[in-house]
Amino acid sequence: MDTITTYLDSLFASLPDNDKTRQAKADMLANMRDYYRDLLREGKSEEAAIGAVISAFGSIDELRADLGMPAQATATTTQSDPTDAEEEADEDAITETELRSFWHMADQFATQIALGVLLCAVSIALPAYTGGGRWEGFGVIGMFLLAALAVGLFIWGGTVFSQQKKQLNDRPITASAKQLANKTTGEYTRQFAAGLIAGIMICIGSLIPPIISAYIPGFIIENAGGALFLAIAGLGSYLIIYVSINYSQLKRYAYATTAANSTAWYHDGTDDDAANYWEQPHKHHQNTRARQDIALFHQVYWPTVLIIYLLVSFLLHGWAYSWLIFIIGGVMQNIITAVIARRDYSE
Repeated sequence: MDTITTYLDSLFASLPDNDKTRQAKADMLANMRDYYRDLLREGKSEEAAIGAVISAFGSIDELRADLGMPAQATATTTQSDPTDAEEEADEDAITETELRSFWHMADQFATQIALGVLLCAVSIALPAYTGGGRWEGFGVIGMFLLAALAVGLFIWGGTVFSQQKKQLNDRPITASAKQLANKTTGEYTRQFAAGLIAGIMICIGSLIPPIISAYIPGFIIENAGGALFLAIAGLGSYLIIYVSINYSQLKRYAYATTAANSTAWYHDGTDDDAANYWEQPHKHHQNTRARQDIALFHQVYWPTVLIIYLLVSFLLHGWAYSWLIFIIGGVMQNIITAVIARRDYSE
């Protein structure tokens, strides 16, 4: 830590000694200490951690620019067009145009996956409805055709989505694009909640036809009760999966790391802006830690869900409804990963 303090003293030695620079120095030292301790906890040596901290927090030229000392950091630059700011930002940063294009593709992916799940449910409903009758063969044929179509949607949608997603992985985001992500996520939150509630209510309502079929003979034929259960539950699953995928991809970039150059262009010379600029490397480390925690969570979570599914299916003989565990598991996954990301981001 003495090396970091000495480096920071030398960095600020050529700057005026006033409240603004003292506050920026204190904020920067606190962030560097946090980053240094995090690196040590990850197993890095003291020398490697010090080198990583110093390299992550920039140079004297960047510091002077952020504090508004060079001529290029005047009010004229501050009032420049946001589009021009994006052009001057980190060339590797994600822009608004890329973000809108990705969200459009993510919406198509959500539709394909949700539709595939619905088709799987309907494919099982067909032989359940026609079983034991003269149309049983057509029900089985329809089941295989719909299942094949669903698998095709899963493969095609997953392949295209993964390729597009890789192009944006591990890239910072421009300040204006992050502002767009925050705004769009906030606007979609109500739609997400409505879709989630409606989907869950439809899944619960899907139990009504088989209950009526069992307790009111003749009102709904037995085969129709089971088939309606599968079809209605599939529709509820469609809504849950569709809004969950869209919301997760919107929210993902609301917590992304902002490109340093992009942040500098939006600097208005205040102390808060100076502190926010020098917090960027620490926020990037927080995002990396969040991704690591979420990856670890996924390694444990889905095997646990699978075990619960098998226990319910075999011990309680709940094959007719136990598949809903995966739908509920998908919803809970989004909620838990959001909590993990928010926790790591706020620390």
